[in-house]
Amino acid sequence: MNPGSLARWLFAWVLVTAIATAIVHRMYSLDIDGRRPLAIVGSVWSDGAIIAHSVVSRAGERDQGLDAALASHPGATLVYENIVAEGPVLTWFDWALALSFVPGRDGISASIDGKTAYLTPDELLNHQAYDKGVSLPAIQLTVGLDVPLSLALLSDRLGRTAADLVHHARLRRIRVARADGNESTTAITPELVDKSTVRAAAIAAGLYLARGVDGEGRFRYLVDAPTNRTLPGYDWPRHAGATYFVAQIAALSGDTEIAYAALRAAAYLRDHAMLDCGAHRCIGEGTRIEVGSTALTVIAFVEVARTGLDRAYALLVPELTAFLRAQQRADGEFMHEYDRDANSPIDVQLLYYSGEAALALSRAHSLLGNTLDLEAGLRSLAYLVGPGWKFLGSRYYWGEEHWTCQAMDDLWDRAPEHIRDPALDFCLRWQAFSRKLQYGEGDAPGDADGAYGFGPFITPRLTPAGSRTESALATLDAGLRAGIAPAERADLERQIRRTLALLMRQQLSHGREHLLADPNAVAGAIPGSEVDWQLRIDYAQHSGCAMVRFLEYTAN
Repeated sequence: MNPGSLARWLFAWVLVTAIATAIVHRMYSLDIDGRRPLAIVGSVWSDGAIIAHSVVSRAGERDQGLDAALASHPGATLVYENIVAEGPVLTWFDWALALSFVPGRDGISASIDGKTAYLTPDELLNHQAYDKGVSLPAIQLTVGLDVPLSLALLSDRLGRTAADLVHHARLRRIRVARADGNESTTAITPELVDKSTVRAAAIAAGLYLARGVDGEGRFRYLVDAPTNRTLPGYDWPRHAGATYFVAQIAALSGDTEIAYAALRAAAYLRDHAMLDCGAHRCIGEGTRIEVGSTALTVIAFVEVARTGLDRAYALLVPELTAFLRAQQRADGEFMHEYDRDANSPIDVQLLYYSGEAALALSRAHSLLGNTLDLEAGLRSLAYLVGPGWKFLGSRYYWGEEHWTCQAMDDLWDRAPEHIRDPALDFCLRWQAFSRKLQYGEGDAPGDADGAYGFGPFITPRLTPAGSRTESALATLDAGLRAGIAPAERADLERQIRRTLALLMRQQLSHGREHLLADPNAVAGAIPGSEVDWQLRIDYAQHSGCAMVRFLEYTAN
């Protein structure tokens, strides 16, 4: 094909794409008018469940069903929601229908036989119906609305089967605003992020985790927030990471109950997870041990000892760092697993563990001064920012480097220039790359300004937002000591404040109590995302650790 023909084909492709985009936007965009709601839905909530609902003509209108529900359920909450826009949905395929709704912002209505039923975002969130529609196994995510659940709820209200609704009802997506003008999330902007607001949020996250530590020392590992049910599962690295954070909050707050929770959690690691791995001690269970459990336990034990909660935990650190050093290869990389039956390392690499080990060795050296730990930590850092990530074009690609950049900052004053300068360059470039993925106001799905993500269909996760903010603060701290340019400092600070504002907006605290069976039990927790209200302990840990780092930064 000659250049002229190629240019004409490209022009035609651009023109057709632009016209198609304009048509789709015209057909499916919402015309939102909050002054003239299409309908007003009143609903009564008690113990985290909707017990009555009705369509009324104006907020505050007396309704027999709503009044009866309020009278029979003392303490119930009455909520009015305006339907401020509606639009068509795609029904050609199940997946198209599931992807027709903005998670956390759009509800669904169905009209048949002259009757209309509504499911507002509050109710869909309470049923955890978002991001449950289409499974993406390759990236271990699901996206879109849970259509079968939504149709089941609507069919119950309309007295028709779900199949009737699919084939005969008029399905629409709806946009909702609270009739009292108060949205469900607090309006925290980057400009409102300061020491007092961040300190309160960090302590609230620590209190949530501390309340979940039982008498034996185990955390409530995974909780379904709407029902306050504890879900199955447990994980030693996350237990150790949560112990580290709770110890930080105990020192920050001076709260004795938080301190006792941190000590119980640390004791559970010491008494139930410390094993023999050949000539050394390690953390885990069974015959196949992962390095990450030991690395994060070192970080937790160092924090417990360093903050004075119990200095005796310092005595356990050398046994564990000896295991980490024994897992290190000559090039600085770690072998991430150990076979206890064969008494032999397994040379495989898993996400996060090398950075965790480098930080653990650095923290151990800071506490105890063992030069072997320092040398191993420096070798690891040099590998992580050098040959560990080299291929054609690697300068423009990164893994999840939040532990790497924390290790870089921790080792900064003890690292020679030939290690720390490439490490800082690596982390500054990673932060610049992260900012390219950071949603800005106007292009963020839902309330995701400040989050990191990819496109409009995948709801941004909050855990990466917390962990990347930890690393951004570590990079900023090291960068200031290195004398980075004022513009780069300003970019990092803005990146950090935007994400901290996001995390505090999404923290379970005020404005959403009616959706929760026990608001006090989950207060301060950080959910998986804006619409995924499962609460795993590392969600609060990473976000809370980022908040603690911000407090340390602003104290300097």
